Amino acid sequence: MSVSDLLQKEANVLKGHEGAVLAVRFNSDGNYCLSCGKDRTIRLWNPHRGIHIKTYKSHGREVRDVHVTPDNSKLCSCGGDRQVFYWDVSTGRVIRKFRGHDSEVTSVSCHPKDSCMINASVDGTIRVWKT
Repeated sequence: MSVSDLLQKEANVLKGHEGAVLAVRFNSDGNYCLSCGKDRTIRLWNPHRGIHIKTYKSHGREVRDVHVTPDNSKLCSCGGDRQVFYWDVSTGRVIRKFRGHDSEVTSVSCHPKDSCMINASVDGTIRVWKT
């Protein structure tokens, strides 16, 4: 199924989260997607086939955002626990936790070329982290 097919009709409904889904993002080549939500999980999907592949769990509260590195090998996530996590996609392990915000972290993004990420928080700050 091509991207143009997905844009013209509903191809699949991805179910698996318990509660609200707060964000969803395609990986860099568009073959997979990541979702996150109130159930404190991140889920990796093949949206073209409607298949759940892997669940990532480590956040203490809801996961508000998720983003994947350009090479698709790592992902970053953030949430209500005021932390930013850096994950290995294949093993599902947290490589590093970034702390420093005084309130919930609402968005996160991996740099397209450099080894860093940026995130925003309800505490009114934006932080840049070297990964």
